[in-house]
Amino acid sequence: MAHQEIDIESTVPERWGIESAKVVLLPPDEDQDASMARLLSDQATMQYLQFMTKPHGYTPQDAATRRKHRDEIQIKHKQQVNFAIALKRSQIPADVVGSISAEEYLPAKSIAIDGGVVEIDEAYVVVGCCGLSSIGAKDRGAEAGIILDARLWRAGIGSAALYLTLEYGFERLGLHRIVLLTTEANAGMRGWLEKAVGVQVESVRKDVIYLGAGEYLDSWDYAVFDHDWVGHAKRSLLARIER
Repeated sequence: MAHQEIDIESTVPERWGIESAKVVLLPPDEDQDASMARLLSDQATMQYLQFMTKPHGYTPQDAATRRKHRDEIQIKHKQQVNFAIALKRSQIPADVVGSISAEEYLPAKSIAIDGGVVEIDEAYVVVGCCGLSSIGAKDRGAEAGIILDARLWRAGIGSAALYLTLEYGFERLGLHRIVLLTTEANAGMRGWLEKAVGVQVESVRKDVIYLGAGEYLDSWDYAVFDHDWVGHAKRSLLARIER
């Protein structure tokens, strides 16, 4: 079969959203900035992403600057698809709902996306972000990533969000290869990739993540291919989400 490049100009959206029974992926917006600042400043949430942290945390203005920069890469350069991870009040796990303060909830609203809207019909909380970056038209590759509120680790929310992200990448964008990068210390993420997705570490790049003060971390690189997705990964993730 002849290799076909991705027409990213027509394929990569300016704003997109995906609804599911367990989680909603939304386009990043200004009213989410305070929520994202809190998450990016939370020590537990960012414990494996220390290279992204700021000494005194993120302000809403910092989060807005980050959002606008990522929006530009998506809208102007068509190299990213960015999502905020949201849970409607009714989707929040029962053992977590008590830890969420009233100030964290955002009101129900209709959120515009390309060619339509996502209807959020009840109060909701923003619990992270995910998406695809470094989208390549010629090699049909991308990198997937996620930041998720530590209160929701091991609750199936991360699996649901990354399932929708991978599904979007392989089935809508037509990607061939999606990489996910982590570190040796993040045993939870490595275990998820190896057990839930069914892929093994592809390479370990030494001293590529600079933490500051002369300290580096290795990057553990995993890759999911389109044939992995069709062959086993999609089915395995769905079974995990539907438990």
